[in-house]
Amino acid sequence: MEMLQFSNKLLQNETALKNLALQLTRNSQDAEDLFQETFCKALEYREKYRSDSCLGAWLYVIMRNIFINMYRRKKRSLKLFRTVADSTPAMNSIELSYRLDTCDRPIKSQIAQLPNHYQTPLVLYLEGYKYLEISELLAEPLGTIKGRIFFARKILKSIIERS
Repeated sequence: MEMLQFSNKLLQNETALKNLALQLTRNSQDAEDLFQETFCKALEYREKYRSDSCLGAWLYVIMRNIFINMYRRKKRSLKLFRTVADSTPAMNSIELSYRLDTCDRPIKSQIAQLPNHYQTPLVLYLEGYKYLEISELLAEPLGTIKGRIFFARKILKSIIERS
């Protein structure tokens, strides 16, 4: 199938996909991210689409899988934040993840122990910035930012476990 034909078929499913994304995420910004990620994946893997099958169902499966992966990542990151919050009784995970300025000294000092190239993206992430926003702010590739935040959490977790 030609790229133009495939793109036209994608656009025919746009409204249904946006509605589905909103149902899954229950948040308009997250729904938009999910929708865009689905379109990107569909374009990236268009060679795998068989023209004799239903495009809407194929797109639904892609979106569902992306949503599940996002949910699992979020769940894993919350587990780390709970671990950190448990080590500092004065804080809960929500305060830690979104309001660093209310953190008590031990957490701030543990975050301060991180190398600067890990610390900056992690602090921005904990303040509520999305990966793409951090990537743009720091003028770094998105994959680099995701990796640095991942390793920063891992290092922070080991620092907390040692103390």
